[in-house]
Amino acid sequence: MNKKLALFPMTREQAAMVRYSSLLQGYDICHCFVPSFLRHFEGVDVSRRDGGEEVGSAINLYNKTDLAKSETLFIDYDDKLEELSIYKDVICNAKESGMEVVLSDLLAHRINEESLTWPIDAPMAEKPGEDVLYKIRVPVITVFSQGIRTDQFAIELTLRSYFTNIGYKVSQIGSIDASRFFGFNSIPSFMYEPRDAYEKILRFNYYVRSLVNQEKPELLIIGVPGATMGYSDQLLQGLGLLPFMVSTAVRADLSILSMYYAKYNVPFFDEMTKHFRYKLSCPASFFSISSVGVMPDPGSERFKLTYFEADSNHVLHSINSEIEHGEYNLFNALNSDSINAMCVAAQKALSDNPRFM
Repeated sequence: MNKKLALFPMTREQAAMVRYSSLLQGYDICHCFVPSFLRHFEGVDVSRRDGGEEVGSAINLYNKTDLAKSETLFIDYDDKLEELSIYKDVICNAKESGMEVVLSDLLAHRINEESLTWPIDAPMAEKPGEDVLYKIRVPVITVFSQGIRTDQFAIELTLRSYFTNIGYKVSQIGSIDASRFFGFNSIPSFMYEPRDAYEKILRFNYYVRSLVNQEKPELLIIGVPGATMGYSDQLLQGLGLLPFMVSTAVRADLSILSMYYAKYNVPFFDEMTKHFRYKLSCPASFFSISSVGVMPDPGSERFKLTYFEADSNHVLHSINSEIEHGEYNLFNALNSDSINAMCVAAQKALSDNPRFM
């Protein structure tokens, strides 16, 4: 019997979980909570949190009575809600009710509390015995991002839904902690440890090889955490090191980049393709244009980014009439027709690859 799952405080990633709730394994979503002071969200569709198509599920104001009706609570961190007491009070209430509490690693780090998420297997704890990268003998789709709020997780869920529905056996490594609710594997913890990058690349290659040998999939999908490059010298975004290590360890046959909304042009996509070819071992094939734009925040004491939001219809209009993209494949992850067309094109691109015929 599935457990009743509550979500708080409805981040974009949690909205993606609701959109693809049919893919959950062992859970049913019963409440989509926002803090009680966000009264303008009460009763509205979850799509208000990401600007996409309506999903038919309503947002609830947080309250202890409804919380007690849940069995598991997943709490994520929203950088729009920086007051940590908001999260601590909800965690305390959930524990008093005796329910399972799962924190995202980011939130656990922020509040300095041990993450209550699932244990992550880290095979090959010892240094690999030989310096060789094994070929992964199934087609690989890798999903990268420019940064947070670009709907990367929605893309990963869509790919899983599409390819499983047409009969593929899929293995998947997710980019965020919530992936585990859907039966994904996780990026192993050793990738975040202070180890030599060379060793991490080898070990991740062996980890994926072991995963593929065990699960015997027909397709492997990898969601890569972190931005592919720094925004500036003041906002490094990890310098793209984790995407570099993952893509070096396991070369993608098809790569997707989830991007912020902007008025791009063909020379820009040309340069991004070169960046992917030479740094990430695979030219970018598809570009997701999210409904979130970004710009420097001139009013902040430290260099920060400020985000502005649109809806998916506006983004689709821009893709079709304002963004110069030539032959590049652009789509929006929160419009079902747009992202389904991407999946069809991705399947064709893999089918046309002689390696997999």
